[in-house]
Amino acid sequence: MLANWNISRKLLVAFASIFAVVLVLCGIVYFSLAHIEKATAQNRETQDVLKTADAILANLVENQNAMRGYVASTNGEFIERINKQTASIPPLVTQLAKQLGPDEANGVIGPLQEAIDNFNVEMAATTAAVQSGNRLEETRQNIAKTARLTKIRDVIGKLTISKQEASAKRAEALASTFNTAIATLAIGGATAALVALSMGILLSKAIGKPVVSMTSAMVELANGNTEIIVPAIGRKDEIGAMANTVEIFRSNAVANLRLEREAQSQRDISERQRIQSAEQDRIRSEEMEQATSGLGEGLRHLAGGNLAFQLLKPFAPDFETLRNDFNVAVSQLAQTLRAVSEATDGLDNGTREVSSSAENLSKRTERQAASLEETAAALDQITVNVSNSSKRADEARRIALQANESATDSGRVVSNAVDAMQRIEQSSGQISNIIGVIDEIAFQTNLLALNAGVEAARAGEAGKGFAVVAQEVRELAQRSAKAAKEIKDLIRNSSVEVQDGVKLVSETGTALKTIESYVAIINDHMRSIASSAKEQSVGLSEVNTAVNQMDQVTQQNAAMVEEMSAAGVTLASESGRLRQSVMQFQLTESGKTSGYRNTPSVAQRVA
Repeated sequence: MLANWNISRKLLVAFASIFAVVLVLCGIVYFSLAHIEKATAQNRETQDVLKTADAILANLVENQNAMRGYVASTNGEFIERINKQTASIPPLVTQLAKQLGPDEANGVIGPLQEAIDNFNVEMAATTAAVQSGNRLEETRQNIAKTARLTKIRDVIGKLTISKQEASAKRAEALASTFNTAIATLAIGGATAALVALSMGILLSKAIGKPVVSMTSAMVELANGNTEIIVPAIGRKDEIGAMANTVEIFRSNAVANLRLEREAQSQRDISERQRIQSAEQDRIRSEEMEQATSGLGEGLRHLAGGNLAFQLLKPFAPDFETLRNDFNVAVSQLAQTLRAVSEATDGLDNGTREVSSSAENLSKRTERQAASLEETAAALDQITVNVSNSSKRADEARRIALQANESATDSGRVVSNAVDAMQRIEQSSGQISNIIGVIDEIAFQTNLLALNAGVEAARAGEAGKGFAVVAQEVRELAQRSAKAAKEIKDLIRNSSVEVQDGVKLVSETGTALKTIESYVAIINDHMRSIASSAKEQSVGLSEVNTAVNQMDQVTQQNAAMVEEMSAAGVTLASESGRLRQSVMQFQLTESGKTSGYRNTPSVAQRVA
């Protein structure tokens, strides 16, 4: 069970056991000390009671002596002493009552006060007899029998005896408590030591012994003994995890030993072959260093967005294919991005042409609307100017034909823009494939650097520098993989934006087709207007209705032209964002991808 506990839990249980024993021991000692402190306080109270009782008795004795002195000498100074001593007795009695407490004072203070009162009465009678002078001799003869302290001594003696007996009992209890505390300390200390020793033995068996065994196994393994049996395998604690790790090291050591034996057998074939093998290893190390250095430089340029970089310095024959593949991949990526840039420029030109056509169409629509307004105004004069109305109808029909042709041209432009968007989307897919190739190259480079690190480890001290280089190459490969992932994300975003552009251009084409159909309708209406102008006498109402319909269609055309213009602006914005993404890469030696090329639109070329 302990083998499955982790070390922190074992230590917690061990120290918790010791702490529990010490806590119990401290509790017992605390209660013993509290009992001793209480007994000591009671002894101090007893001493105070005895001191007060002795003071009362001493004052009474002093008072008795003063009375006898007064009887013997009749000196008035003794009266003053008697009065002074008599006045000091009541405070002492009150103090004694407070010290005894209410329960004990009931049995002591009453008899004591009664005896003191009797003593004071006898003292007063003796003093009065001496002061009268009649019974002076009799009083002197009976002085030994007057104002005796026998009862007072009895009361104070009993109190003293009871307090001394209580003090003796407390002393015995105090000694017993002290002995108990000493025994508890001894037993508790022994128990704590026993628990600590037991926990130490358990921890030694559960942790120390396996660690020592593991250390011995690791020392044996470090000394080259791969036949050892790793202890503690199967445990679920940290030592078990360590044992599993040591077992892996042992397995690796066995594999390395097998490889070393194979290498030793190869070295035993011929010393010359060993020298040749060492020379080949050195040459291969140099070739590997050259290849990793070249690839590292190429990956740094690639991570910096320089796609015009080429690995011109030849590699070793074994790595020449890798160099060629890298150059071809970078070239293909640069070509693809250039194609994307060119397609973006074409898309930009197409969008500007669409915007220009939309602007022309808007102007023509405005002119058509003006013509319709003029036609509506001329309806009042159509009865007197039929020929002029016919001419205007023919002119409007020609404008409608021109609008139809412009809509057809705009449809072709939109179709070309859709094709360009599709080509951009295909180029984005090719870029994603190339990025996958770069990612695979980074993975192969990482694997190559890992193999180089293994070779450097086998080379010992001579391969430490090469191991550092291999580690740097691995880091470069990892950064290249990260950069390739970021490029792939950019291309993916560009593809999404291109798809949005295709959708917008498709919507623009649909709008243009709608405009074309409306223009055809306008042409039909204008033909009807021309026919109606010739038959004005019978169709003036029909002409008026046709003009109103043409005005509505013209307003719809204007709204559609505005929508097409807005779509062109959106498409131009998306094209600009795609161009900015492509311009992050340097595709030629002269610099990064070219920016916006101010190519004239179709309308400008026609002008």
